[in-house]
Amino acid sequence: MIAVVFFALAVLGFLVVLRIRRHRSINPGAIVILGYFLLRLMTYGVGLLHSGDAVVEANRTRALISVVASVGVVLYILARVETPRQRTIVLGCLATGLALACTIGVLDSFGAITVESIYPLPGLVLNTEDEYLARVERMGAERVAGTSEHAIEFSVLAAVTVPLTLHFARYAGKRWTRLLAAIGCLTALLAIPAAISRTGVIALVTALLIYMFASTLRRIGLAIAVGTLAIFCYSVALPTTTRALWETITGSEEDESVLGRTGDYAAVSRTFHEHPVFGLGLGGSPPSTYRYLDNEWLQALVQGGLVGVAAMTAVTVGAVFGFAAALRRATTTRERDQAYAMGAMIVGILSSSATFDLLGYQQVTLVLFVVFGVLWSAFSVAIPDTPGSPPSVDIDAGRHPRHRRPDDVR
Repeated sequence: MIAVVFFALAVLGFLVVLRIRRHRSINPGAIVILGYFLLRLMTYGVGLLHSGDAVVEANRTRALISVVASVGVVLYILARVETPRQRTIVLGCLATGLALACTIGVLDSFGAITVESIYPLPGLVLNTEDEYLARVERMGAERVAGTSEHAIEFSVLAAVTVPLTLHFARYAGKRWTRLLAAIGCLTALLAIPAAISRTGVIALVTALLIYMFASTLRRIGLAIAVGTLAIFCYSVALPTTTRALWETITGSEEDESVLGRTGDYAAVSRTFHEHPVFGLGLGGSPPSTYRYLDNEWLQALVQGGLVGVAAMTAVTVGAVFGFAAALRRATTTRERDQAYAMGAMIVGILSSSATFDLLGYQQVTLVLFVVFGVLWSAFSVAIPDTPGSPPSVDIDAGRHPRHRRPDDVR
């Protein structure tokens, strides 16, 4: 709901606030995210033409709120996050929240606490079925979900926590902050196998493959050695969980969840032939027919047809170009490492879109769009004044240097 408020503030600022700056500019990230929003809004509007039961109608409303929240986060970040210090603060808060979630999951996996014991939090009421908090097992081991809705989401969040905390462990300004970031990185590494999820492993490998380009060969070799030792220690401490994760990876061809995902392709194909352009509409796939597709691209095809796939493509391509833009605007080694950390996070999350319904989960979706906004926040393109247009006004004229706004073009 805070993200929805951000969307309202962004729209209000565009409508009633006159933003006069030294240089007129436009952020390509804003164009991408607004294009994504319009495409999603089109599929939602077309979906209203299809009748559905109460579950489908409620799902459409939730999906629309999720889209508004995601777009609102990006627009607000693009409007308010302007300096390297502000970007560091946003990423620091993100790292703190992710590390806390990983800590709860690790404590749960070792039996120190249970997530059920901390619900409901003071001032809140537990509003869910008892089955929602029930433990799920895989290969004889309990899957840990931490504070996430599902173990898969938890594993992806833990995976992208690793490059972010590694960045702060290397470049944080204070010694105790670097130490806490290193502890957070270790906690995230311990949390990934606790979820017993192949998707988390894929996200971790993808993220580290991106982030390693910011490191030297010596550091990469040291990281491999430390990782090998950590895997050995974890297998000794929690052999059941380690064996379950290994069997899940090696036995994918016979896994029921994998067979269920491939079995959904026939229903998706029929829907695409019947509704190729707009699909069934945003949030319009009946759970009784499609269950959980565990593939965001198939979900986009069912709910949005070619338009839905175009929306997903816009976010994916926009994220890659945002990564390139952040690298281009990096002027110091620290900013360059930060860009690689964010690129590793967003590529790691997007790599999981082929193995689970990414945008159906709130935490990982908001993390995706927060990083998207921060990547583009450092980049803008100047717009030259056209003949006959009023000249640009310098709002910093007469101000004390401490109170002047930074230039849009960096």
